Amino acid sequence: MFIYDFGKDEMTRQQLDLKYIQDEITKLLLAHPELDEDEILRADMVEGSTNAFAFISDVVRKIGATKALAAGTEQYIDELRQRKDRLERREYALRALIFKVMSSADIRKAELPEATVSIKQGQAKVVIVNEHEIPAEFMRIRKEPDKSRIRAALTAHEFVPGAVLSNPEQILAIMVK
Repeated sequence: MFIYDFGKDEMTRQQLDLKYIQDEITKLLLAHPELDEDEILRADMVEGSTNAFAFISDVVRKIGATKALAAGTEQYIDELRQRKDRLERREYALRALIFKVMSSADIRKAELPEATVSIKQGQAKVVIVNEHEIPAEFMRIRKEPDKSRIRAALTAHEFVPGAVLSNPEQILAIMVK
């Protein structure tokens, strides 16, 4: 049974396990200096002499469970967003229905127990008929670096003022398939 709510107690347990495993590995490497030169033997010894691999397996399963929860949450958010959109369309349709009824009856105001409903003159909307004729002072321009183009130029050994490639960082790769 794995705990998927990584609260304070779970994090403390994992930190204690990690500290214990690190101590075990340090003792193992001190007792067997030959392991520094043989990565396969070192991995086998760490797996056989410590619970590091079991700990890593537990954490990998928790990563999978967390990804599944995140995906489920994303799907649920999408469903809620779709529901919100449907409800907004329904509200728009119901407002249009009230507008039609009141317009047909030439009623400008109706005082009801739930609300007072009235037909008023709305505000004029801006309509762009030719975007190219609008003066620059009325344009908004979002300026930001195009990192894809900058990366391509830098990897092709071109100079890009104000940009450099960072040193690659080590990352953890987890292959499940």
